[in-house]
Amino acid sequence: MDVAEIISHHILDHDWGVVLGGMRMPVTTHSVTIVAVSVILFFGLYWISRRHESRAGRLLTTLAEEYVTFIRDGMVLPNMGVEGRSFLPYFCTLFLFILSVNLAGMIPDMKTATSNISVTAALALCSGGLILFSGLKFHGFWGFLKGFVPSGTPAWLVPLIFPLEVISLIIKVCVLAIRLFANMLSGHMVLICLLLIIFIVGNMHVAAGAGSLIPAMGLEIFMTCLELLVAFLQAYVFTLLTAIFAGSVIHTH
Repeated sequence: MDVAEIISHHILDHDWGVVLGGMRMPVTTHSVTIVAVSVILFFGLYWISRRHESRAGRLLTTLAEEYVTFIRDGMVLPNMGVEGRSFLPYFCTLFLFILSVNLAGMIPDMKTATSNISVTAALALCSGGLILFSGLKFHGFWGFLKGFVPSGTPAWLVPLIFPLEVISLIIKVCVLAIRLFANMLSGHMVLICLLLIIFIVGNMHVAAGAGSLIPAMGLEIFMTCLELLVAFLQAYVFTLLTAIFAGSVIHTH
């Protein structure tokens, strides 16, 4: 197996080819990871919401409250105003889900589903739907359309400005998907390439391979710590940009 095959096997999704009732089911490593993360989050958060009187239960409840406060005061209210309070559950779910899926890829034999463009595109479409719903909810259909034309724009510029603003909104949604996908994919490519350095150099000369072991593993540990930071940062950026884009639709120029 050459280097390209090793990298692609580590990064690409694996279809298990499950056929049920003559229909091929989309059971892949990424879909199983998403379902597993969703189930764990659902039951874990349900258990926390029961407000257990044990010390661990009280600690987790306090952490959950601090988390909601962080999302509300750090992202939603500053960018969407009081109108964003009704969307707080979505943003709390979005951040925690993306972070959990990002971190799931650090577990052996599991993969980061957010390194799949289909997954990040689905998340971006959900955020795009929220943005559209926000505009329609607070401005109505015609008010939402008027928001694509800045106030004071000359009438002769409207046919040019309106489609550009619509395209701009579409690009914003696409950026959400591409940014998350590219960052998570590139991070895992770097990790596997650093490990492959040892074997590539070792094939050239055994002593050289042994000599590259310590620096390569040092870089691997450093990049793993950096990847943990990137997992948190990308979940934060995706959620924050969604709040900013939704806020720009609610509070039009």
